[in-house]
Amino acid sequence: MLTQIGGILKPFAWVFGQVFNLLYELLGVIGIENVAVTVVLFTIVTKLLMTPLTIKQQRFSKLSSKMSPELSKITEKYKGKKDEQSIRMQQLEQQAVYEKYGANPMSGCLPMLITLPIMFALYRVIYAIPAYVDDIYVLYNTIAESLKSVDYFSYMTEIASTVGVATSKFAEIGDNVLTNNHLIDIMTKFGTEQWEALTEQFPALSETITTTVTKINDIHSIGGANILNTPSHYGFSLALLIPVLAVATQLLQSKLSMASTNKNQNKNNESAMAQSMNSMLYIMPFVSGFMCWMFPICIGIYWVASTVVTIISQFIINRHIDRMDLDEMIQKNVEKQNKRKAKMGIEQGTKMAELAKAQTKNINTSSRGTTATYANAANKTYTAPENKVTTAGGKSISDYANILKK
Repeated sequence: MLTQIGGILKPFAWVFGQVFNLLYELLGVIGIENVAVTVVLFTIVTKLLMTPLTIKQQRFSKLSSKMSPELSKITEKYKGKKDEQSIRMQQLEQQAVYEKYGANPMSGCLPMLITLPIMFALYRVIYAIPAYVDDIYVLYNTIAESLKSVDYFSYMTEIASTVGVATSKFAEIGDNVLTNNHLIDIMTKFGTEQWEALTEQFPALSETITTTVTKINDIHSIGGANILNTPSHYGFSLALLIPVLAVATQLLQSKLSMASTNKNQNKNNESAMAQSMNSMLYIMPFVSGFMCWMFPICIGIYWVASTVVTIISQFIINRHIDRMDLDEMIQKNVEKQNKRKAKMGIEQGTKMAELAKAQTKNINTSSRGTTATYANAANKTYTAPENKVTTAGGKSISDYANILKK
């Protein structure tokens, strides 16, 4: 609520709230006091701040397209094998591929894991602007102060339920009393209908409410529509443009994303999971369009602006990535990986290198190697101690483990 979000998202939301506040004040200096314009500019700035994460993710995607055929062959090789030895050998060979290309399996996930809390924090700032923007807070606080002169509690708690605010979760609430911040939390969700109803409910405050609400509407207006209202409030009018743009831009982004992903991949080897992801890329834009129809217009503006900026940045970044020498990228990755291991005191073994060079190049799914094949390779250079625990095939667990040590 207006007390700002807590937990893990609090620092992210606070930082982006400060950015939004600064942008709004800078625009105000040049005479542009408009939340919609600030949202668009805010989206551009935050997307630029996250560019390093985007580049890192795109670089891993390009590297993944190179590794994918080898990883797919390994997966196919051990398909249906659930015994412990096969699972260990599959993991070993997959790790060998990542070692070969100097890649970290978590590299593709890490940017997304970092991006998710950032995106939730951005959404929180957009959805509760008075909690982060000082000038807008002052406007709402003016009405909150005026409500103290009347018996507002019953009406405001009742109207709160109609706009989706649970007053039962408010902290520091007294008997028949709401704090200014709680009142602003409720009024932040007001659209035209709620403001008109509030004016009618408290005629003694009509002048203060009308004057302040006019100012609030002005800074939240774009194309004659109040962005605090939902598009459905205006029926099939210009406000319908936001949901339509949300669907169109996200479909375009999905198409570009799929083209980039499939560019260097063999479609015949496309996994069921990848096919499912591709389907979701076409379904989600329509889900977003429906949500933009139901949510306030300001949320839709943010989504559309975010998608457009993403498309432009993705196009520029992809061109930059495409011009990069993949072999040079792999060489640098391997060098960084070796330096990191050297600092950690990890010695480079020969067995992993052998698997990286041999097993990932000559995998033939029609003539699959057995686990014993790799076990025998280990036995050529290692004699296990007596009284060791053996597997059903007569080989010890340490035999397989020592592949990594050699």
